[in-house]
Amino acid sequence: MKDLRMSPTIKFLPWMLLLALVLTGCGGGPIQASSWPGVTVADDTLYIAYNQYVLAYDLETEREIWRYPAEVDRTQTFYAPPAISDDGLVIIGGYDQKVYALSTSSNRPETVWVFEGASDRIIGAPATNAEVVLVPSADHKLYALGLSNGQPIWDQPFESRHALWSAPLIDGDTVYLASLDHSLYALDLKSGAVLWENDLGSAISDTPSLSNGLLLSGTFEGILFALDKESGREVWQFDSGSAIWGNPVVEDDVVYVANVGKEAFALDLDNGAQIWQQTLASSASTSPITRDELVYFVSEEGAVEAFQKNGGDPAWPSNASILGRLLADPILVNDELFVPVMDNTECVVFGINAETGSARCVIQLDES
Repeated sequence: MKDLRMSPTIKFLPWMLLLALVLTGCGGGPIQASSWPGVTVADDTLYIAYNQYVLAYDLETEREIWRYPAEVDRTQTFYAPPAISDDGLVIIGGYDQKVYALSTSSNRPETVWVFEGASDRIIGAPATNAEVVLVPSADHKLYALGLSNGQPIWDQPFESRHALWSAPLIDGDTVYLASLDHSLYALDLKSGAVLWENDLGSAISDTPSLSNGLLLSGTFEGILFALDKESGREVWQFDSGSAIWGNPVVEDDVVYVANVGKEAFALDLDNGAQIWQQTLASSASTSPITRDELVYFVSEEGAVEAFQKNGGDPAWPSNASILGRLLADPILVNDELFVPVMDNTECVVFGINAETGSARCVIQLDES
């Protein structure tokens, strides 16, 4: 396995998380994953990939619609959040190194195609547009597949120098891709050819964010970079002091980002200047989320916190508290944040009222 060349600041990263992902991303025989849930919402349906199942849940009726596979298969483990195409295909990658496309026209999902060309686990989420599915793999490769049939459409998959853990970002005819090899890449969507590459000096685990022509990407060294999307040229950088695991979110020309050193920041999009800073309840390895005048941060040891965008003051009397570890990105639907959780014996997705911070169990996942 190649050396990640991480700086001493990596000590702040949740070590069990890092160890698990490095081991599962470095080849070798089958490993039973102990993953956190990967969640996607499309229309009124929440899709959750977790251990042996992918489950579809109706948000209106609050009932399970289907799960895949129908029977437990111990050789299959799902981790990456599913991608949902415009025509309703559910694209899921697994630790079995396969990618599945499921038709969901009925309450019994049917397999449309399976791609078996990857040689290592699918950790990052697939991304899709009307014609193409892009699949990042721990085998260092990005695969471009036809949406309708799962067949490769590039002459060769794009290959980085280390594992790909994050979903690619499709922007028109360009794909932006982060890698553990320290580089952020821009690729031609039609051919996979490299348009530009910028080595950011440290491993990158999450998808870059795009706003006003700037790509924003955080590194394990704790630096948030803003690059020009056309050239890859650095516009500014901000040193947060600890590893940045999740990607930032941008709203109204303000960048919100958290690090594993328990710090949350608001930055000026134009120049990276700090607007405010707050201390979180514990380390954060997820991406923040915004709604109206508030920004929400999820931290590992079970806390969900809301802050005023203007000034950064806490918005709730106390934090929302969840029993379990919070390592997956939350999703906002209407007035509720859906927060995936691991190490909770009763609940796998909590709903947090965006106004008050009150918590309820939304999905109990029976893995028997």
